[in-house]
This record gives sequence, structure tokens and C-alpha cells, in this order.
Amino acid sequence: MSYTSRLTQAVIDLDALIKNYQYIDSLASKSNTIAVIKADAYGHDANKVAQALSAQVNTFAVGFIDEALALRSDGITNTVLILEGPFKESDFDLARKNNFTLMLHSEYQIQWLKSFKPEFSGDIWLKVDTGMNRLGFHLEQVDHIMAQLSIKQRKDLVLCSHFSTAEQIDNIKPVEQLAKLKQLVSQYHCKFSMANSAGILNWPASHGDHTRLGLALYGVSPIGDTPLSQPLIPVMTLQANIIAIHTVKVGETVGYGDTWQAKRETIIATVAIGYADGYPRNAKSGTPVFLKGKVAPLIGRVSMDMITVDITDVEDIIIGDSVELWGKNISIDTVAQYSDTINYELLTRVSKRVPKVVAE
Repeated sequence: MSYTSRLTQAVIDLDALIKNYQYIDSLASKSNTIAVIKADAYGHDANKVAQALSAQVNTFAVGFIDEALALRSDGITNTVLILEGPFKESDFDLARKNNFTLMLHSEYQIQWLKSFKPEFSGDIWLKVDTGMNRLGFHLEQVDHIMAQLSIKQRKDLVLCSHFSTAEQIDNIKPVEQLAKLKQLVSQYHCKFSMANSAGILNWPASHGDHTRLGLALYGVSPIGDTPLSQPLIPVMTLQANIIAIHTVKVGETVGYGDTWQAKRETIIATVAIGYADGYPRNAKSGTPVFLKGKVAPLIGRVSMDMITVDITDVEDIIIGDSVELWGKNISIDTVAQYSDTINYELLTRVSKRVPKVVAE
């Protein structure tokens, strides 16, 4: 039996998760909306997320086969797409046995595919590099790659690519990338997948046969605050409790390095969360938190296990009160801005020592 003493936790709202999926799926109703749950479902607990969505989702996507096997061990029977494909030749056998779809992006993976006996009969996606320059076959390689696939392997083949600037609605590059992929789709008469969360929201023409819903599934917008993103509901609320309250005098400092100095007599609350839990160490003084219906500022440096908050202007605070670090009242985007990072990183950095608790 596990025992937790701290009240630090990430509260996961599965109802919000389902509503987000249904909303985004309605925007791309002619596509198969794949739920991307790599990196422990962006820090939300892949098991809990998959269980909640399994009746509605046809396909889940993960980064590599280890994550897919973990889903199978948790009883998830849905099709699983391996976004980075096989890392070892033996991954093909695991994919065959477990109904995993492999995304192939490099020549060495094609050679593994050809050497697999009997012929690999699982579903295959080919990743094409249309301008991300990270993974994928160059456009001029596709003819050569297609020629190495059997008729059966090409039957349900999906050609896919990845936007590099889908969040930028005024950028012409997504249009150019999509055109490159669609030309290949027309040439080879394949299904295709291009749209990530930002693509689904900003570029309807990219929806194709499959969309890959990641960040927006968790109620976080990849395109900022727009009418299309406003229906999204944050799924994670990161919270911790106050474990100490004290007063500092004018001129006194708080935290490592003496980076914050009191300009007035200040009431300080120490909160049981820190960078070892995934709260960003580089969060600046002034980063907002939410408690007792009000916003209060972080002050001083973030420690391994604790942060300090100025509660001078918040009434009736007591030891044990809960503080929201991000969630429905404090946007994770705001915390990211104060920390010089992005919402993706904050979500995925939430530590394993922070319990994921399903909201009641």
C-alpha cells in the first residue's frame, strides 16, 4: 500500500479530458482523431487517460514501443501508433504480436522491415520530411522507399508529416508543407496524416484521414487564446499546501541567493512544491499562484521542495490551505511565460513523486 504524507498533487479532471477530445474530434469529424498519450500522457498518467478514453478513441499514439507495451499491460486493447517507430529490429515482432502500428522514418527501419519473416503484416505509416528537418524520408527518397514495400504493405499505408509552424496562422510554411505531402498522397493513392493540435485548429485542409491530437487534448491551447481554443478545459490542476507562514521585515530577503528583498513588512507562505516536483526552478518572482479565490505572487527562488509566496494581501490564510500552481484559475501559459519555457515542458516535467489524483 502506498502512503503519501504531502498534499502536493496533480488533480486530473477526466470529464474535462473527454470533453476536450469530443470537441476537437467534432472539428475534424471526417478524420480519425488519434489521442497522443506519449510522455505519460503529457504528465497526466497515461493509464488513467487511456482508460478514460478507450471507449471513444480508435487509436492512441505514443513515442516508442516501451510506452505501448505499458498500455497493453494496463489492459488497453486499442490500436497503438508508435510515432518514432522501431528502435530495434525485434520491435517488429512485438508490434505484430500486440497490434501496434509502426511509423517508419529512416532507411535502416525499411531494411529491418524487409528482413522480417514472414512478411510483416502490421499497419505501417511512412514519415516524410516536408520541412521540419527532424525525422522523415526526403521527398526524393519516397519512390525508392515505396518500391521496397509489398503490395499488401502499401494497401493501408499512411503517409504522414509534421508541421513546424502550425501555430502561426499568418505563416505560409504550413500551406507549403501540406502541399508537398498531398502531392505524394495523390501520386501513391495513400491515406495521410498531417495535423497536430495546432494543425487541427488552424489548418482545416490538413485534417486528412488521421489527426494527431496532443496538447489540446489536455485543455492547453497550442495557438494562444482564440475563439477556437476557448472551449478547451484544463485537465491538470497542480496544487500543494501551505506548510509555514511567517512575517519578514522591510529589507529582509527570502530564499537562496537573496534575490528578493522585502520593500514592506510581508507575510510569507511556504508551499510544499519545488523543482524536484516539476515546478520550474526559473520561475521568476511575480509568477502568480491562486489561493482563497485570489492571486498572489511567487517571491524568491524556487527550491527543490518548496516555494515562497507573498500572501500579505490575501486574508484568512492558514497552515494547510491549498495553493493552485496552474489549472483552471492560473493558466499554465502564464507560468510558462514567467519561466521562459513552454506549456509542453511544464506538463511533461511534473515529477513521479507528485501523485496523479482523479478529480471527484
